[in-house]
Amino acid sequence: MSKELKDCPVCGNRCESYSDYSSDKVFYDCPICGRYELTSDSFSLINNNMLASYLFYKRFLGHQEESERRYHTTLGKEKCDEYKKEFEKGDITHGLPVHMDIDLIEKWYPKSFSDRVDYILLKTYSFSKHIGQTVCLDNNAIFSLLFVDRKEKKTNNKIEWRGITDCLKEADYMLDCLKESGYVVDYLHIRDEDGVKLTLMPKGYGRIEELQKNISNGQNAFVAMKFGEDTLPLREAIRKGISNAGYNAVFIDEVEHINFITPELLKHIRDSKFVVVDLTHQNNGAYFEEGYAMGLNMPVIQLCRDGVQLHFDIAQKNTIMWKTEDDIPIRLENRIRAIID
Repeated sequence: MSKELKDCPVCGNRCESYSDYSSDKVFYDCPICGRYELTSDSFSLINNNMLASYLFYKRFLGHQEESERRYHTTLGKEKCDEYKKEFEKGDITHGLPVHMDIDLIEKWYPKSFSDRVDYILLKTYSFSKHIGQTVCLDNNAIFSLLFVDRKEKKTNNKIEWRGITDCLKEADYMLDCLKESGYVVDYLHIRDEDGVKLTLMPKGYGRIEELQKNISNGQNAFVAMKFGEDTLPLREAIRKGISNAGYNAVFIDEVEHINFITPELLKHIRDSKFVVVDLTHQNNGAYFEEGYAMGLNMPVIQLCRDGVQLHFDIAQKNTIMWKTEDDIPIRLENRIRAIID
């Protein structure tokens, strides 16, 4: 690979890049977007304005420990899993790639103005070590933090960079809204070499506490599958994958309760952050529980043993097809980390 210093194609910041001309891949180490890898084809398919904030919020910075070596990539999920297995065996050539694609980015991207505000508050809080500490960010970081569109389609249908004045106006508008809501005090109009300065206000901290409480209450993942002696290895493989991703696996037959089973399991689905369903055994209960979760617009991760025919209604859904239970923990962990906030 050849090393260059160039503008980041996502945020425009100056960064290091490493080109692999044999595979049409370029690796970037950007102080704003973090470590990521793109091909020319994949970049043209992704909405750049969404990608800029996605990378900023989930970035892997270059100063991380060498043992980590995580980076975002548009490589397929299977290839990412393969490289992770190699890494765990001591071959660090490809590092620890984290798959991203247009569907994942669009699912993560805030759907409403209030969602944007919540994202901004939590991210700003993550930058401050102490209560009342002022956070300093340069323009490129502020644009990504505030979901400012950097590019737009011109009359010739070409995607081009917006003018800096337009971007600053959009940033000013967003921060004015945050100030009027009592969440932050800022010094946006004082632009010096230190960048833009932001300080969270008591009302902002109050909103952050509410959000963190909701997050901490949402660490459960409901598992729908066939229960029995023959599926114990499958159960433990799913449990391990969920646990490795930082969540608690909930199996309804392990829950102590005195209620009828159906209301109880529906309650646990509603209280979970996402659902993992294994459809290997064509279990009617698993199909029912997946359908209920989908009706709640809840993320559902499907698993199935390779070779089993899925019902046509959900056969087109992206599914982790496993050959042995040993395949499940790594692939499930990666999928959870990729799609669950």
